[in-house]
Amino acid sequence: MNLFNPATSFFSRIEYSTVSKKAKIYHGVKLDHSVVGDYTYICHNTKVVYAKIGKYCSIAENSYIGLPSHPLTFISSSPIFISPINATGYSWTIKQVPFNEYKEVKIGNDVWIGANVLIVGGVSIGDGAVIGAGAIVTKDVAPYAIVGGIPAKIIRYRFPNDIIQRLLELKWWDKSEHILKRNMSAFQSNIIEDSILKLTENI
Repeated sequence: MNLFNPATSFFSRIEYSTVSKKAKIYHGVKLDHSVVGDYTYICHNTKVVYAKIGKYCSIAENSYIGLPSHPLTFISSSPIFISPINATGYSWTIKQVPFNEYKEVKIGNDVWIGANVLIVGGVSIGDGAVIGAGAIVTKDVAPYAIVGGIPAKIIRYRFPNDIIQRLLELKWWDKSEHILKRNMSAFQSNIIEDSILKLTENI
């Protein structure tokens, strides 16, 4: 547990994870084998397992990131036959059968994940993407795509392709806090070309 990390609620459960002191973890959150970057917040009652989360991400409540999988090619899908420690509470095998139950989820920077979202293990979500509330994400999500539904599908992209490429090259999330604070107006305008130009010129 990160008992000495002011970024985490005392009522969250943090195990084998690293959370930036500039992040914010609200009560009821469960983090397991995960990494959370600067200025990312994770709202109440969200579970995150085997995930690497970038900077400036917004993750709403009641989501589950990193859903485990079960074997589909064995005679049974129950973990009691392949794992000494499993959800049934019983141990029928002394060895772990080779099966990757948890696959790492990779979430980029400046990603917004709505409430009640499920993301299966092994998925990558690109920088700037948006996951609509209630979506079930089973496939990779491209940078700056807006997806929603069950299973999640692309609704549209936040910006035209040329703007997306410029943003990915700019990587504003890796700039120093001093530069970002000095150029706050670039983040408060919906004229995206001007914003990119400002941040490019004022590095």
